[in-house]
Formats: sequence, C-alpha cells, structure tokens
Amino acid sequence: MLDFNTLQVASISSRLAFVVVFFVTLLRHPREVYFGVWAGALCCSLAASILMLGDPPSVPLNGVKGSAVYILYGASLALSWAGLRHFYERPPRIPQTLVLALASGLPYGVLLQAGATMSWSLTTVFGGIALSTALCIMEILRTPASMRLWTQYIVLLGFSGYFCVFLLSIGVVHFASERLASPESGIFSLLFDLWCDVFIQVGYLAMVSERAHLKLSRLAETDPLTGLANRRGLFAAMSRRAGRTPSPPRCAILLADIDHFKSINDTYGHDSGDAVLIDFAERFRSVMRKDDLIARWGGEEFLVVLDQADTTTAIAIAERLRGMAAGQPFSVNGAAVTVTASIGVSIVAAGEERIEPALSRADAALYAAKRDGRNRVCLEQPAAPLRADTGAARAEPPSGLREAMDAVQIVGQQRSGMA
Repeated sequence: MLDFNTLQVASISSRLAFVVVFFVTLLRHPREVYFGVWAGALCCSLAASILMLGDPPSVPLNGVKGSAVYILYGASLALSWAGLRHFYERPPRIPQTLVLALASGLPYGVLLQAGATMSWSLTTVFGGIALSTALCIMEILRTPASMRLWTQYIVLLGFSGYFCVFLLSIGVVHFASERLASPESGIFSLLFDLWCDVFIQVGYLAMVSERAHLKLSRLAETDPLTGLANRRGLFAAMSRRAGRTPSPPRCAILLADIDHFKSINDTYGHDSGDAVLIDFAERFRSVMRKDDLIARWGGEEFLVVLDQADTTTAIAIAERLRGMAAGQPFSVNGAAVTVTASIGVSIVAAGEERIEPALSRADAALYAAKRDGRNRVCLEQPAAPLRADTGAARAEPPSGLREAMDAVQIVGQQRSGMA
C-alpha cells in the first residue's frame, strides 16, 4: 500500500528538480522568459505542498491555511498560463493572472468565515483552478499551424487530466463527500497530480527543444538576406510536396537573373545591391500563387517552381515577373534605377520523375535570354520523343504555344529596342 506522506515527499522532490532545471536553463538563455515564469509556477505549487506536509487528506483545511494553500495552487496554474502565452509570443495578461491566482483560494476562507458549507467553499476552489486550467488548454489549442508542435500535445494531455479531475471533484464534494474524505482518495489524487505534473513539465522542455530544432531547420533552409528559401530549402519543400502525392511533379520552372547586377554593386555599393535583391524578392512574392515555390538560387539568380502550370501559364507569369521588375524603378541610395531581369522557362515533361532536367533546360533558356539582349523571357522545350515514321524528328509545338512564343519574342524585341 502506498503511503501518503511518501507520495508527498516524492511530489515535492519532483517539483524541486524541475525548478532547478528551469532556473539553470533561464540563466543560460535569459531571453527565454517563459522558463522563469514556469519555474515560478512550480515554486508556488512547491510551497503549497510543503504547507500541507503532515496534514491528513481526509481533514479539510481551515479558512486561513486553506486560503493560503489554494491561492498558491491557483497561482501555479495561472503562471502556467502566463508562461504559455510568453512561449507562444503573445502579450502578457498580468492583471488577469493575478485575479486567477486569488480567485482560486481567497473565496474559500471568506465563505467559511461567512458560514458557508465546506462543499460550496471547495466548489469555488475547484472552479477557479479549473478555469485557469481551461485557459492553459485553450492557449495550446489556438496555436496557429505555423507554430504547432507535436510535443505541445503532451502538455495538453497533462492539463486535460487536471481539468477533468477538477470538474469531477466539484461533483464529488456535493454528491459523494464521503469518498473525498477517505484516505484512499488522497493517495489516488496525489498520484494523479504527480502524473499530470510530470507530463506538463517534461512537455515544456520537449516543446522548447522541438521549437529550437525547427528554427534551426528553417534557418538552414532560408536565405538570410531575402527571407526566401535557399537551394536546400527549395529541394526540401519539393520533397515534402512529393511525399504528399505519388505522381511525378507537374510544374514549370522559371530561372530569373537580374541584368547587369555587378554594375549596381560597383556603382552604388554592395549595401545598395542587397537592397535591390530584397526589393526584387518582394516583387516576385507579390506575383506568386499560393502553391508556387520561390528561392534565391545564388547571387542574383532566383528560381520559381510553378505548381500545375502548362507552357502558356508559365510564359504569362514569367512575363508578369519581368514586367514587375522593369515596370517600376528601384530606389538605390535615393536614386531611381531601372532594373531588368532575364528569365528562362521550362516545363517538367511527362515521364520526368524529378525537376533536374527541367532545371537544366531553364538554365539554357536563361543563357539564351542573356545572349539575345536581356530583359526578355525565353523558353526551352524538352526534347520530343522519337517517332517511328521519322526517326529523330522533333515535334512541332501546338498552335497555342507558337502564338505564346511569338508574343514573347515580339515583346522581348520591343523591350530590347527600348533599352
């Protein structure tokens, strides 16, 4: 048979260990304030547990001591809620936190002094603590998809257990108070409290670790200057997309290069060149569709993967991107500078399982755009399959594609003549 006093000591020891871990981590990472808030929550519950050492679970606490103990327990859960808000980078709610802490224990003593029954006095305690617990649950559940963590559901499990027990306790004090007064109920409730507390504290540490890992992964896959994906990030996004569908990619590739970018650096300085790259990336973002991918491919090159795009759509978007760059001057050191871009276009052909062949064709198309005068869009088609009647004859593009290509050449020549 488990001994109640032994369980109390085990509970105190567990909380003390987590307090030390949180404070040491806070010293190492002082900007992560939520560690200090969670440590404060543990200190409150630790103080309440120490105050209750030696008290039999079957004997209700008097008004003064009960108010102190339950305020400390209420403060523990209120601070847990405040710590979660800090963790999810939401504004603090200091007045609400203070009210939650006092509302869990202060009415207990007041009601007992006013002659209320123990059942109703305990109802205010369990109700106040259940409210704080519900806020913790809501704080986790309202996390946006971009910040959602797997490990947060460990913490959610612990708080959900507390919430259910607090609601159950309200019913017990009114309809089965003899069960609440039994020695076994004290042992079981302490065991459950220890179990939920471990889930919550371990979950906190796991949440911090998972989020740090995700941040490092995003940094490794992001270009620090423009905020776009880098090469690694683009291929990672393509891999994730391929994992969601067994079919080969159906997309178009646009490879864009800023014309005469070296002269911008030489004339205005590298800081101004960086500003042009950032503005260029923002203009590209404004044209992209929801499922398109864009990356800084290297230097002044940008790669766009258009999801579910045929040749006509790809050329139209590429022209829009080219016009977005050339249509409005860039602000460079207070001067208005016209910046143009050359864009190579290719389509991932049927039967191609990966985008690398299309990347090579887009690179060739970009080279052709540079060679033919810059500030234009060029298309490189995949090699046509061999036909039995002509051997190695290349397939003629359909009439719609020929019209699109003719339009691109006319626009390119006009732009070249204007340059």
